[in-house]
Amino acid sequence: MKRCAIEGVNLGGWLLLERWMTPSVFSGSGAEDEYTLSGQPGMKERIDEHRKTFITEEDWQWLSLNNVTHVRLPVGYWVLKGDGPYYNAKKYLDLAFNMAEKYKINILLDLHGLKGSQNGEMHSGRQGLVDWKRYKDIHLKVVESLAIRYKNSPSFWGLEIINEPRVWGNYFALLGYYRKAYKKLRKIVRPGTYIVFQDGFLPPLFSGTLSKRKDYPVAMDTHFYLIFPKLLQRMSATRYDILRKLLYASLVWTTRLNQPIIIGEWSSVLPQSFFDRVHRAKHMKLLRETIVRQRVMYKYATATFYWSYKTEGRGMYHYRSLVEDGVITR
Repeated sequence: MKRCAIEGVNLGGWLLLERWMTPSVFSGSGAEDEYTLSGQPGMKERIDEHRKTFITEEDWQWLSLNNVTHVRLPVGYWVLKGDGPYYNAKKYLDLAFNMAEKYKINILLDLHGLKGSQNGEMHSGRQGLVDWKRYKDIHLKVVESLAIRYKNSPSFWGLEIINEPRVWGNYFALLGYYRKAYKKLRKIVRPGTYIVFQDGFLPPLFSGTLSKRKDYPVAMDTHFYLIFPKLLQRMSATRYDILRKLLYASLVWTTRLNQPIIIGEWSSVLPQSFFDRVHRAKHMKLLRETIVRQRVMYKYATATFYWSYKTEGRGMYHYRSLVEDGVITR
């Protein structure tokens, strides 16, 4: 079975909080995002305890023992210096690179949350308005600072300059930001370090945005989630699988000639209706099959990253539990 050469995982919910992944951190606060949580009394200690315990050396050791050679690490723009209510996570990001070097794991550092929010979603750190364009100079400084800090680490595989931006009303601003960031970064990073931009769920629109310069590869990140539209929930598993293959084939042939593709996020999550149609004893088999099909489907990608390595509860977004339960095999 031919698969993508690099099959990694995301370390989501660690240095950028997502309530659904780690609800205990938000317990009793009423906060929906890290911005609101950080502004409440006594939360600095709670957030620090989470960062200290959610990912430890034992996790890096587990990744190494299970042949996971690459991780995508989401961070907010405040990770090095903090800003407003946000607390910096510099010592934990440094720790991540130290552990990655020790266990020979490569890191795709992902600027997951921008000042003002690039999509208005809670996983950007602050839900609500999309106001990132006012702060483009700050974002350029952040990616520059991250590149300078980690450029000499043998584990610094790449830097992703934005995550899932909202494209409507932002297209030309995104093009400008991508090109300025690439120009800055290729003067800093080691040759061979990937500089990754995002397609905003519209891959044909952004494909070819950046032209590779010698020794400074670019890649376009696309996220392949097909669980949300109601139409899909009424499909049979077979038709769903066919649709997914057609969509991905279209993506591959319309974009990969322009630049490599990275599947920065994917998962085994399926619409509940799919499980309702089969006996409970066959649920694990259904999950295993959908994972195998996706891994084969993504064979032309440069790298894939499962969302996510772990959550507080076991389940389809918890890569480690799926491996331990025999659903995913390396």
